[in-house]
Amino acid sequence: MRRMGMAVAGEFVRVAALAALLALGCLPGGAQAQDEGAVELRVMTFNVWYGGEQVSLGQVVEAIRAAHPDIAGIQEPDGNLRKIADALGWPYLDERRHIISRYPLFDAPGEADRYTRVEVTPGRIVAVANTHLPATPYGPEGVRDGKTVDEVIQSEIDTRMGAIEPYAAALGELAKTGIPVFLTGDFNSPSYLDWTDVVAKARPAVRYPVLWPVSKALADAGLRDSYREAFPDPVARPGFTWTAGYPHPRLKPNETFDRIDFVWTAGDSKTMASELVGEPGGPDVDIAVQPWPSDHRAVVSSFRVVPAVAPAMIAVDRRRVVQGEPVVVRFNLPGLEDGRVSIVRSGSEPTKHVAATMPTGDGTDRPSIRFGTAGMTPRGYDAVLTDPDGKELARASFWLIARDAQPEISTDQTIYRATDPIKASFKNAPGLDLDWIGIYKAGETDIYNYITYFYTDARIRGAVTIDMNALGTPLEPGDYELRLMLDDSYTEVARTPPFQVVK
Repeated sequence: MRRMGMAVAGEFVRVAALAALLALGCLPGGAQAQDEGAVELRVMTFNVWYGGEQVSLGQVVEAIRAAHPDIAGIQEPDGNLRKIADALGWPYLDERRHIISRYPLFDAPGEADRYTRVEVTPGRIVAVANTHLPATPYGPEGVRDGKTVDEVIQSEIDTRMGAIEPYAAALGELAKTGIPVFLTGDFNSPSYLDWTDVVAKARPAVRYPVLWPVSKALADAGLRDSYREAFPDPVARPGFTWTAGYPHPRLKPNETFDRIDFVWTAGDSKTMASELVGEPGGPDVDIAVQPWPSDHRAVVSSFRVVPAVAPAMIAVDRRRVVQGEPVVVRFNLPGLEDGRVSIVRSGSEPTKHVAATMPTGDGTDRPSIRFGTAGMTPRGYDAVLTDPDGKELARASFWLIARDAQPEISTDQTIYRATDPIKASFKNAPGLDLDWIGIYKAGETDIYNYITYFYTDARIRGAVTIDMNALGTPLEPGDYELRLMLDDSYTEVARTPPFQVVK
C-alpha cells in the first residue's frame, strides 16, 4: 500500500443542525405512521432474470412500480441494480446485498453481517436481508424423476443448507432484540408448508410429503412465511412463483411448478396481505404486467410493523467510488445535539482524517454530507461518525479506485502440480455479494462449463487460496484459467493468463 498524500482539509464537519432535525423527527418522508409507533410497509422479492434484460429492463421497472413496494430484494441484477433504482426514482440501494428502497439504508454494524438497516421513519429501523440460493440440483425435479424422499432431503442439505443457515441464525437472533426482520429471496427450494399429506393427495406433482430443510430451518429460527400467513391453504392457493416461462408462455417439456420465492418476516410485524405479481391470467396472479419480464413471478407482502429505535448509524452511497467522484455520507445521530463525520483510511482512528467538506445534502430528505475524492489516493476508506468528544459511534467502508482502473485477476504461479494450492489475487472487482471466481479450461467458450467456483466475499481487492485437495478430484494435467465473474451472473469481468497443471 502507498502512504496517504496530503489531506484535503484539516477540519472535522459539524452536523448539529441536521442532527437536531433528525432527532426531533422534523424531516419529511418515512412510512405511513400508525398508532403506537406502527407503520405500514410493503416488501417485495423479485428475481429479474439475468439482469432484467431478457425481455425488457423497462418492464422490470414497471413490474416493481405496479407492485408499489417500499423495499425490494432483487435477485440476478447482473450489475443493473442502480439502473433499476434510478428508473424508479429511488435514491437508496445496497448494491452488495441487492436491496433497493424508498427509505434510507444503513449497513449493519459488522462487515460480514448479511442484512441492511432501513430507516422507515426518522430514527426508526427495520432489518432486511436478501438471498439467492443455489439452483441445482432442484428438489422438485428430483421428486419428478423418481428419487426417494431421503435422497431429495439429503440433496437439499448438501446443496442449500450451508447457504441459508447463517441467515437463519443471524436474523432469528436479531428479531429477538426487538428489530423487525425481513428476508427476501429466490430460495430455489419449496416450502414444507406446501408439501403436506393433504397437498400430496391433491397435486400429482407432490408424490409424497417433504419437510423441505431450508424453509424448516427458517421457521425454526422464528421467521414466518408471509404468503402462507395470508393464504394458509396451499391447495386453494398454491401461489407458484416458478415458472411463468422463459419468457411467458414458453415452457420446457415436463416442467415443474412450485413456490420458491418468499418474503419471510420475524419480530414485531403482522402480515396484512401478500400478492403474486406476474403475467396476465397467470395462476394466482394478483398484480398483472404485460409483457411479464422474468422467468419467476414476484411476491409483495404488506405488513404492519413496529420499527425499533435506531442506534447511531452511518452509510455511504456506494462501496466502490471512482476517484474524482463525490462520496455521499448519510448518518443518524440520536439524542445528540452535535456530532462529527470524517473520512479515514480503513481501520484508522477518526482523528486521522484525510478528507472533509461542509454538508450540502444529496437531494433527498435525510441528513447527508458530500465529500470530494479528487485528492485522495485510491485504496480503502471508512466514513466515521463520532460524538462531540471524539468517541466513535459508527463507521462504514468504501473503496476508492482510479478512474481508469479495470478489474484484474492473477495467479501466483504459471505451473502447478495437481495437488498444489492456487493463490488468486484480484483488485478493482465489483465488490458485490455474489462475485465469484471460476476455474475453466483455457479457452473454454461455454461460460457455464466451469469446473468449480469460489466467492470473493464481496471484496474489491483481495486473494483466495484454492486448495486443490478440496476439489475432491485434482485437476487433470492441462491448461486452465481463472475468471472473475460479476455478482450472481455469468458476466466475465477479468481472467488470468493460462496456467499449467502437471503431474
